[in-house]
Amino acid sequence: MSSIDQSSFRLDADVRIETTFDFLSDEYRAFYGPDRATAFQAPLWMDMVHRRLAPNLGAQQRTLTVRSRADRSLIALIPFVLQRSRGIRILSPADFGVCDYNSIVGDRSALAAIAADPFLVRRIEAELKSCDIVMFRKVRDDDFDVGLLLRKSTSSPTDNAAYHSDVGDDFEEWQRRTIRRKFSKELGRLQRQTDREFGGYEHRLTASADEVRHAFDMLLTWRSSRFDGDLLSNPVYFDFYRDYAIAGLESGEAATYVSYVAGQPAALLFGPTGDGEFHAVLIGADMEKLGKQSPGIQLIYQVIKQRFAQGHRSFDMGLGNTGYKTHFRVEETQLRNHTKTFSVAGYAVAQIYHRAKPVKNFLRTYAPNVR
Repeated sequence: MSSIDQSSFRLDADVRIETTFDFLSDEYRAFYGPDRATAFQAPLWMDMVHRRLAPNLGAQQRTLTVRSRADRSLIALIPFVLQRSRGIRILSPADFGVCDYNSIVGDRSALAAIAADPFLVRRIEAELKSCDIVMFRKVRDDDFDVGLLLRKSTSSPTDNAAYHSDVGDDFEEWQRRTIRRKFSKELGRLQRQTDREFGGYEHRLTASADEVRHAFDMLLTWRSSRFDGDLLSNPVYFDFYRDYAIAGLESGEAATYVSYVAGQPAALLFGPTGDGEFHAVLIGADMEKLGKQSPGIQLIYQVIKQRFAQGHRSFDMGLGNTGYKTHFRVEETQLRNHTKTFSVAGYAVAQIYHRAKPVKNFLRTYAPNVR
C-alpha cells in the first residue's frame, strides 16, 4: 500500500466518520478482499444491510474510514451504525443480528500500524465519542484484535462459538475421519429410500430468481411451523435474506442450495460466499413430510461434496453447536464481544452486557439487535 512507509511502518492518514459511504462503489469493491475481512463485510452484503435493514431498524450509517492523506485512498474501514434506545446512543458494526462475524476491513499489517500509532488511535477515539457505548460484537479469535484500536475496552467471549469443517484434499479420507461409518451408510440409504419412495431426490444450486423466491417461500412455511420468534417471521428480515439471495445469485456473492423431491423444494441451505467460502446462515426443511429422511443433514453433506468437487476445502457451519453439526465433528473458533464506553450510561450497559447473562437477555428488549 503506497501510504505505508515501509521503513518505519507508520501511516500518514486521516480518520473520519462518513455517513454516505457507498459499499457498491468501485473504490470499495477494489478494496475489499478475503484477506481483509469476512464475507459479512463483502460489498453487496454491506450495501443491502445499510439500505434495507438500517432504515427499518432506526439506525444511521456511521462508517469510520482511515484514508491516506496523499491520495485519499482507503487504508481501513469499519462499517459502524448508530442506534438510539431509551436515550442511549449505541455505535456498533452494521450487523442487526444477520452477520456471523464482524471485522475491521483492511490489510492486517496496516491495522497493526494504525494500532501502533498513538495519534491515529486518539483520532479514532475522538470520532467515536459522539456515542455512549461502542459494542463491537462477534469478532473471531483468529481475526485482528479489535481491542488494539479500542484502547481501554472490555471484552468477553460470545455465547456461541463458530464451527467449521476442513475437508482437506481427500474427500473420502475426510468422510472416514469426520462422519461415523454407521451414519455415512445411513446417508446413502436415506438418499436411495427417498428417491425410491417419493420419485426423485436431487440437491443443487438454484439457477434463477424465481427458483430462489419459491424456495424461500417454502423455507418460511417450514420454519414458521417449528420456531417461535424466528427472525424470518419479520418481513424486514425475510425480504432482506430473499432479495440478497437473488442479488447474490447474479453477482456470485451468495449461494442458495435446494433439495428437490419429485421436483418440489424439500430443504434449503443459504449463505454468503463473498470471501470464497460458503457460510451456512439459513437452513430449513420440510420436516412434516420428510422428517425421517433427515433432509437438512443430507443437504449439508451434499453441498460439502459438491463444493469440494469445485475446489473448495472448507465449509463454515456458522454459530452455535446445534445437534446436526455433531455428525460432522466440526472444529471450533471462539468469538469475542468488545465494548468501549464514553458515558456513565454506556458504562452501565457494558457491565450488564459482559457480566450478567440473565440481565443481558433482558437488555435485548431494551437495546434491539444486541446479540
